[in-house]
Amino acid sequence: MFLANLPIYKKLTKQRSITFANYLSKLIPANSHVLDFGCGNMFTAMELLKHDPSLHITGLDVIRDQNLTDEILAMKGIEFKIANSKELPFPDDTFDIVIALATMHHTPSPEYYLSELKRVIKPTGAVILVEEMYLNQADRIYISAQDWILNNMKKGVPVPLNFRSHKHYLAEFKKQGLNVVFEGSVRPIPTMMHHYVYKLTK
Repeated sequence: MFLANLPIYKKLTKQRSITFANYLSKLIPANSHVLDFGCGNMFTAMELLKHDPSLHITGLDVIRDQNLTDEILAMKGIEFKIANSKELPFPDDTFDIVIALATMHHTPSPEYYLSELKRVIKPTGAVILVEEMYLNQADRIYISAQDWILNNMKKGVPVPLNFRSHKHYLAEFKKQGLNVVFEGSVRPIPTMMHHYVYKLTK
């Protein structure tokens, strides 16, 4: 849609990506092969590479975001793949780090894709989950409304809004045998929605 092409939209989106990258860069070791699951425009990947050019970041999404340009894809350390199947198109134990940045609620089943992210990290790797997790039903309505509005500004983005509660995710980590090695939060501008941050190992 034309709204996502407006300079103000791109400026705010880039500022959001800078906030995320500043936070996440501290959790990613040098020379990591990183999967950016649900990568969107890959602005955050670009910002992470500014922090550490030694990273190699593979973006995966179901569509090519309208703001994912050829210039971005030509950058050293970046590649992009379209997901054409339910299962992630990578062998077991492929990545040092997998980032799922405000992506899980756009999947048909966050629980299934959490297990897929676990599958594709190396035994020494980690999943960095950044996700809006509601605390109560009012919170769920608020984050769903904001997310629906913002994502409908872009063409072709799936918006199923399968949000889960914070309590549910903590139980799911335990169920899947994922260990929490870092827990934090970040609140990016412009949305101001609270994002929980978990670094998880298997």
